[in-house]
Amino acid sequence: MGRYYYGDIEGKFWVGVQSSGDICELIDIEPNNSYLWKVCLCSADVSPQDDVLSQYCKDCYKSRDEHIQAALDEGEDDDNDTLYFEDNFIGFNIEKSTHYQELLDSMEKIKQLIPHDIIQSFENIEQTDDILNAFTGVFDNTHNLINNTDILRETEVLIARYTLAYQIEYCLRNNDSCDVCCEC
Repeated sequence: MGRYYYGDIEGKFWVGVQSSGDICELIDIEPNNSYLWKVCLCSADVSPQDDVLSQYCKDCYKSRDEHIQAALDEGEDDDNDTLYFEDNFIGFNIEKSTHYQELLDSMEKIKQLIPHDIIQSFENIEQTDDILNAFTGVFDNTHNLINNTDILRETEVLIARYTLAYQIEYCLRNNDSCDVCCEC
C-alpha cells in the first residue's frame, strides 16, 4: 500500500521514505487542503473561515436545508454547521514564475549529496513527456541502480525527493505551472 500523487505529474511516494508534503522540502509553498461535500462527495470549494450558513453543494441541492436533510437521511453525523469535511489530499499549485529557480537551486543541492552514478542515471533519461508519469518506467534504470547499491536511508530520502523534483522541473520547463494532488 502506498500514497500516490497525480495531476500534471503522476507517481507514488516512496513508502516509509517520503512524506506527502515532500514538495515543501523543495520549494517554499503551502499546500492547499481539499474538502468534499457530505453525502454527494462533490469537491467543495470552501474555506473554514467562510460563513458556514451559506455553504452547501449547489450542484446537487436546491438549498442548505435540503443538503442537511440528505445528510441526516444518510446517517451522517451532522452538526448543522458544516456540510463538508477535509479530504485525505493536499494540493500544490506550483508556478514557474515563482518557484522554478528555487526548485533548480534545491535540485542542485541534492545532486551534491547523491552518488554520482545515480545522478548520471537521471541525466541519461530521455527528455520526453514520459517523465511526467513515473508509471511509464522512465525511472526504472535509476531505481534498479538504487536497489543494487548499498545506500543510507538519508540518501534514499534525497533520491525520492530528487525524483519528484525531476518531474516537477520537466513540467515547469514546458508549462507555466504544475498542479499536483497528493494523498495523505
